[in-house]
This record gives sequence, structure tokens and C-alpha cells, in this order.
Amino acid sequence: MQFSWLIFSVVVVANLLWMVAMFAAQQFDKKLPRRHLIIPWTNQKFLYMQDFWTMTWGDLIGVPLIWVAFIHLAVYRHLGIWHWLCYLALAVIVSAIFLKMCLSSKHKPDMGFPRLGRISRTGIIHLPYFGFGVTSAIFCLWFIITGELWESVLLVGLGGALLYAHCFVADIVSGNLAPLKRI
Repeated sequence: MQFSWLIFSVVVVANLLWMVAMFAAQQFDKKLPRRHLIIPWTNQKFLYMQDFWTMTWGDLIGVPLIWVAFIHLAVYRHLGIWHWLCYLALAVIVSAIFLKMCLSSKHKPDMGFPRLGRISRTGIIHLPYFGFGVTSAIFCLWFIITGELWESVLLVGLGGALLYAHCFVADIVSGNLAPLKRI
């Protein structure tokens, strides 16, 4: 599969525009608590996008590299209708699971889910982004296993996945993804 700089460029720009939309929604949302405000009855800070490793380096660099690999598959492998139906169904399922997890009483409030059981505009914009990102990674993994994703496109996708995994671990270690802990 030949690497396309056009696909790379379009994906990077589209991802950047989606990230700008999320950031703008966060910045213009006057209902969000102040950044780093201590969440009542806890010792935990209220976090914004820029506080998460996954939402900065992971979403700005890692996710688009995964999407570059997936879009190469879509363009050069010509995914069939069943692939697309499975893709959309899985994206909806992943988004629903993420939403349920973030609306739970154990989720620490943040810019996407500022109060228990509530979602913000940023959270609404992030929900499909998360679903499509995870689903694209799953599809890429499937096509690696079946031997249909290879060469430079494989390396780009793996690079994105490794960077995102590193960011995810950094968010865990830093406590950014810790559950809500009442004192």
C-alpha cells in the first residue's frame, strides 16, 4: 500500500479542525468551573483539555496518525458496505460505553463532563471523536492481523498508537484519569 501525502494532509487538517472545535467549545462555555478549581468534597482539580496528555499530544499527533492508516485502508482497500456498517455500529457502541462511563458517579468531573450525570458542549463534540478514533484503531489492528496493512502506512499507524498509549499511561500515572475520590 503506497503512502499518500494527500491523505496525510487532509487527515491532519480535519483532525486539527475538530480539535479547534473542541477547544473553542471549552473556552466559550461559561458554565464550566474554573480550570484547576478543587472539586468540592475532594482534593482533586477540575481539568481542561490542555491538562490531559491524551487530549493534547495523543489527540493532536497520535490519533491522526491512526486515522491516516485507517483512511489509507478505506481508499486503497475499498472497504465494502459491511465494513462500513460494522465501523459505524462499533463507533456508536464505543461512544455509548464511553458516555456511560463518564456519566457514572465514579467519574471525576472535567471539561467534557463538568458535573455528575452532565455532558458539556466539549463532551458532545468529543464523543464521536473518541468513538471514531477507537474504532479506527480496532480496524487497523484487524487489518494488521489479516496482513492487509503493511509498510510505511503500518509504521505511521503504529507510531500513532504507541504515542497515544504512552499518553494514556502518562494520564494514569499523573492521576488525570483517577476516579472521583470524595474526602
